[in-house]
Amino acid sequence: MTFMNPWLLLGGLAVALPVIAHMLNNFRFKETNWGAMQFLNRSVRVRSSELRLRDVLLMLLRCLAILLLILAFSKPEVSKNGSLSFIPGEYRAGVIIALDVSYSMQHSDGARTRLEQAIEKIEAITSQMQTGDPISLLLLADEHRIVVHNMIYEPKAFSQLLREQKIRPEGLNVDTIAKRLNELCEGTDTEQVEVYIVTDLQEKDWDNSSVWRRNAFKELSEQATVFMVPVDGEQENVAVTNFELVSGVLRKNTTARYRATIHNYNKTVATNVKIRCMVNNIAVDSKVIKSIQGNSSATVSLFVPFNNSGALRISAVVDKDGLELDNKRHIVAMVREKVSVLSVEGSSDNASASTSFLSKALHANESDNAKKDLTIRSISWVAFPTVNIDDYDVVILSDVPTITDALSTKLSTYVKAGNGLIWFAGKNVKLP
Repeated sequence: MTFMNPWLLLGGLAVALPVIAHMLNNFRFKETNWGAMQFLNRSVRVRSSELRLRDVLLMLLRCLAILLLILAFSKPEVSKNGSLSFIPGEYRAGVIIALDVSYSMQHSDGARTRLEQAIEKIEAITSQMQTGDPISLLLLADEHRIVVHNMIYEPKAFSQLLREQKIRPEGLNVDTIAKRLNELCEGTDTEQVEVYIVTDLQEKDWDNSSVWRRNAFKELSEQATVFMVPVDGEQENVAVTNFELVSGVLRKNTTARYRATIHNYNKTVATNVKIRCMVNNIAVDSKVIKSIQGNSSATVSLFVPFNNSGALRISAVVDKDGLELDNKRHIVAMVREKVSVLSVEGSSDNASASTSFLSKALHANESDNAKKDLTIRSISWVAFPTVNIDDYDVVILSDVPTITDALSTKLSTYVKAGNGLIWFAGKNVKLP
């Protein structure tokens, strides 16, 4: 048994009041001798023992009444495990902290992120705990992760552990929160469990009030006292949601066009949104979108000149806002010094391969300037399986027969690696 208000048990000292009253009552009279007293002495001696017993019983009843009154005010409770204990102050509560570390908690008001605000609120909650109480920390994201379970609370150690937690690049899976918290509650052996869910309450995560979710949280509330601790912060956010190559070739001394998609997650219109195109952290182009409607997207073209060959990191960047994590998108471009082309002719005759129409067409534009940027090799279909196609940027198949499954897989892998494949049909092509 435990007591909700154990300090009221100190009122039990009031049980001394009836005892004191009883003792004072025995000294309240004065003895006066008079003539007829001798006739009463015999009767008093007979009843004196009865009077003393009645006074003692009355005193005990008064003491019992005071003790019962104090016990009622202290609100006794029987422990869940059925153990009996009358030690004041033994009551303990297990605390479970569920901290949202999903993508949106990186939002900042210019001074602090939502995660930093959440940590401050958790420290305010835990400051009311007693050292030695059990505490658990659950990180909420797409996949929830238990950091500690039933850890013995020590203020400095828990504060350090809390501040080590980082934002995870994930959304928030609200549907599984109640289940994980229920599991933690079942593993917490204390008289009462308190659950604190600290989150920014994103509408897209929490607005779905399904029956299944409501029942799950109702079941959780039967096991523990649940507190929802909201974290406020700046809601505005504009993000780069897509960045892709639209036209142009990845070759030195050329220019390619990229397209960036900008989404406005605000409910209001975003105006004068600036987008910069960076190549290895050097700005090469910039655009301004005059306005983007709330919860809508807009696209913009960015032009990238390739002055050097090799691997380049191309980035689309919007100006800083409340959430910096989604302000950038990157693409790696492999810019070549020359484009090498392998022309495969359907004829099995090597001689005719070099004089075919396709070969002549490719070499027709092979001027002195073109030779600096383009190399062409023509082979027959028979020689194709022996050639390492990874040495070429583009493979052109002209009037070739049906290829085998193994070669089909090889060409598929070649294309997925970012290379080019062109196939011209002809009379030698055998349809399945």
